[in-house]
Amino acid sequence: MKRIERDFITLFNCLWYEDFPVVEGGYTNPADWTIHIGHTIKKCAKLLGARAGFEQGGRTDAVLKFPDGNILSNVEWEWIEAHKDAVGEIEKLLRNHELAAFSTFISYSAEKSLPSTIEKAANLWRSAGRPLIFFVVTFEMSSGNRWFQELKTYVFENDSHRLHRSQPALPWDFASSKYLELADGE
Repeated sequence: MKRIERDFITLFNCLWYEDFPVVEGGYTNPADWTIHIGHTIKKCAKLLGARAGFEQGGRTDAVLKFPDGNILSNVEWEWIEAHKDAVGEIEKLLRNHELAAFSTFISYSAEKSLPSTIEKAANLWRSAGRPLIFFVVTFEMSSGNRWFQELKTYVFENDSHRLHRSQPALPWDFASSKYLELADGE
């Protein structure tokens, strides 16, 4: 894994909690999550010396580009669970993945559907020549609402994948002292 990929993963996971769009015990709508992801991606790009352009390059949700024109990452995100047939964002990223250092997909998955979600991504990304960084927020349904559990970061590369990082999806569930001793993938 390249340093820029590790840096991007670290920034996204840290900035996820900044300006969080919901208060403890509350619920918000998909539009607020879309805006939150956009802000988080923009901050990551800025801190890595790139800029985020939204709805570019064939209507990609975001393209993170350096001043010299090199593309750091094409980024897609989707509220619908990634294992469902209606979700084609990974395919869209795959079509242009050679243009970027790595591709990024952010999605959501019910805990029970996570194995199907990861299997779908692995099958689609199998032939790719560049990495896919996949942030997936797991949830449980209650009273028709999604209650977020974990933010998991997977890296798909060289016909394999691994869980790189896992943390609570909600800032009030984050006990910082617990995470001081964890290794990658825990």
